[in-house]
Amino acid sequence: MIHAVLINRFTLRMMQEDALMQIYASGDARAFEELYRRHKGGVFSFLRRQCDSFEVCEELAHDTWIAVIRQALAYQSNNSSAQFKTWLYRIAHNRLVDHWRKYGSSANVLFEELSDVIANDESTNQQPAIESHMQLEELLSSLATLSPEQTEAILLKIEGFSHAEIAEITSAKQETVKSRLRYAAKHLKLSMEFYA
Repeated sequence: MIHAVLINRFTLRMMQEDALMQIYASGDARAFEELYRRHKGGVFSFLRRQCDSFEVCEELAHDTWIAVIRQALAYQSNNSSAQFKTWLYRIAHNRLVDHWRKYGSSANVLFEELSDVIANDESTNQQPAIESHMQLEELLSSLATLSPEQTEAILLKIEGFSHAEIAEITSAKQETVKSRLRYAAKHLKLSMEFYA
């Protein structure tokens, strides 16, 4: 019996996510555990970089996974449907937007993380790093001026999503996503040219 369980767990680890979701929908909780193992960190990081409260991010991530559980039977993977990862991040995005609508948007933790990097580097007091500190501070200032939509598009692009997937996740048109990314990149480039 133990041997069969090990084979099944190994097999689950090798399976595509859409297949895992279908297996979970048919009643195998181990398939959900594998999906959760693969994506819990990414979903939490995505939320955390856009919300300043650790506790709120935990709650939003929890709500995201509860929605996956509740919608398992309705999940359909076919050529016209989103892949599991895109579907999952859309749920997380929707939970975040609902939170913002109810409580207002909060500071972006990505900016705080970069500020911490600057502070830690400055504490070492190394002269050659002064120019990179100035560049990092300028980047931080530039990022803070981006719209939440532009910041979210950049974060999703960093996560490896295509323009089409970002459009699906954010309920925006693909051209809108391209525009957000283009304007954000242009803005960041212009602000960084000062230090080039």
